Amino acid sequence: MKTFAQLVLLLAAAASVAGCETVSNVFDRRQNATNQELSVEPTLISVYLDDVDTLLNGDAGAKASAWRDVQLDFQQTPTTRNVLRYALAMATPGHSGTDLAAADALLTDLLLTPELLLAEEKLLANVHLGLMRDRITVESTARQARSSQTRNAARELSQTRSQLTIVRQDNERLRTALTEAEDKLRALATIERSIRERNDESNGNRTSTDAINGDE
Repeated sequence: MKTFAQLVLLLAAAASVAGCETVSNVFDRRQNATNQELSVEPTLISVYLDDVDTLLNGDAGAKASAWRDVQLDFQQTPTTRNVLRYALAMATPGHSGTDLAAADALLTDLLLTPELLLAEEKLLANVHLGLMRDRITVESTARQARSSQTRNAARELSQTRSQLTIVRQDNERLRTALTEAEDKLRALATIERSIRERNDESNGNRTSTDAINGDE
């Protein structure tokens, strides 16, 4: 099972990449069918986390509506983003569309073509895939324990419950860590925009000076 420390290391690696490259490089990696660069908002991570949060914590009506929207977007416009949203939604427990096996297959397929994913999306896919497989293992162990009446099975069930508690805690820590990563990305976007504006202003001043010199 992935520990919170491992998740933090993953996030730290992503932050390191973002720090070494310009925000334009981080946000403009995905290519569509015509190899055109796509513009991505700095709040990219929140798009996925909002879906997951509603499916985890919303009331029955909100969960049904959120699942229906994600499913419809996937069916009508199966872009990389909508496929990832759909996979993460199916990997989220507690609603009618939960399907761990199907989510595992979709996330695995997405990670086989990493060039179609942004760094943040690869991070999300890898982390959720690992957590989901941990959950599958835990739930499988729980089912086996419930089918047995032996003393050893009872002990395994107790251990499984402890593992489930750890998984829930890791999920909460993951949300916090991802939110912090999103804040850093937004700050990088602000810095890049400021630099670009200063460069534009400098180029404008240089053009004006050249024009004056030409008149002379």
